[in-house]
Amino acid sequence: MSSKFSKRSDGLSNHRKELRDELQFLGQMASTETALFHQKAAEQFGLGITDMKALSTLMQEGDMTAGQLAKRLNLTTGAITNLLDRLEQRGVVKRKADPKDRRKVIVTAELEGMHESGNIYESIGETFDKLAQTYSTEQLEFLVDYYRRSIELTKQEIAKLRPKS
Repeated sequence: MSSKFSKRSDGLSNHRKELRDELQFLGQMASTETALFHQKAAEQFGLGITDMKALSTLMQEGDMTAGQLAKRLNLTTGAITNLLDRLEQRGVVKRKADPKDRRKVIVTAELEGMHESGNIYESIGETFDKLAQTYSTEQLEFLVDYYRRSIELTKQEIAKLRPKS
């Protein structure tokens, strides 16, 4: 004995599953395209993708010690030293002694060094702003919530991949 409601409910349930599957697929595609964009952007500045992510991390999260940056990017101390040497040579970061512990260095982003090559992120920023303008305030609130949650989940998944020490 099948009711009209249960068929509709199953149809909605299937549609919901299809939407979740598409959301996951589109998220993977967006991640790939974003990574490819960042790789091309890094090349424009004569940097590698890890160099660019280090600079991005400093811009987003603020100054930090070399050790904190290494941990954030999951790099060894030797790798972070080489990375910081490249970025400092390029003029996009500065290292200074930590006033609390002179064995440590504080790393600061120096964006003036990036401006010589032009702001290649300006165009994509403007494009995404135009897209955001097409959404209602409620939709933007939803998207902000979604991104905040997805970033936290991604950080948790990254932590799972780190070797146990």
